[in-house]
Amino acid sequence: MKLWLVYDKFEAERNRRYIDFYFEKCKEKGIDLSLQIVEDGIDFSRLPHIAIVRTMNPDLSEKLEGMGVRVCNSSFISRIANDKWNTYEYLHKNGIRLMDTCLVTDTFTPPYYPMVLKPCMGKGGRDVEIVNNYEEFCAYREKVKEKTIAQKVASDKGKDLRVYVVGNRIIKAMLRVSEEDFRSNFCLGGKAVEYELNDWEREEIQKVISLFDISYAGLDFIFDNGKIIFNEMEDVVGARMLYTHTDIDIVEIYLNFLISHTNLT
Repeated sequence: MKLWLVYDKFEAERNRRYIDFYFEKCKEKGIDLSLQIVEDGIDFSRLPHIAIVRTMNPDLSEKLEGMGVRVCNSSFISRIANDKWNTYEYLHKNGIRLMDTCLVTDTFTPPYYPMVLKPCMGKGGRDVEIVNNYEEFCAYREKVKEKTIAQKVASDKGKDLRVYVVGNRIIKAMLRVSEEDFRSNFCLGGKAVEYELNDWEREEIQKVISLFDISYAGLDFIFDNGKIIFNEMEDVVGARMLYTHTDIDIVEIYLNFLISHTNLT
């Protein structure tokens, strides 16, 4: 089996050890793995069976799919997951519980405060801020020029739940908690612990999973009045929490899934 691992240059340098995991595991399994860096140019003359696209580039994913390559995750997921407004619209339309969310336009004024503002294409907590009044809202808009959503603040700030999914199957849930920031991202210093899902939580998570064909992704839930509520989908999901706090080898699980669900003929 021929496999591509597709990164942009910055993320490839930042995730060198994670990329090495893929090369080590692929060598063990007899998989022909090639690292493709977007900025260096993609060689479309020798296509793989599967392309794991680890960059937010739905156009590239769609092009590869049009050439007969299985892309993980699909261009559909890439377009939905990597734009927070697209995520909200799609899940809201399909009956998923969400915090009240609006697209920020030039004429938009928050109907109440506080509100969380987030760049639609951001990740890792970048430029996610709570604004408490109109002056703070204007200051944020002056600073952050990109497409943005405004969201009602959940009651239980400083914690969220990351659910790792491979092949539409829940692998592990990790609780992220920050005592210093309402953002609980692990990369921002939040603490992470394993989390046991109850039956109701599993049902809520499965409702989201059922709307997608997920190869490998993270589903993020926040807590409102003690109950989980969907927040974001991480298409290019990180695995530092799993390798730091559990004995789960997510790369091994993912590659085994791809091998068992790929027709090479």
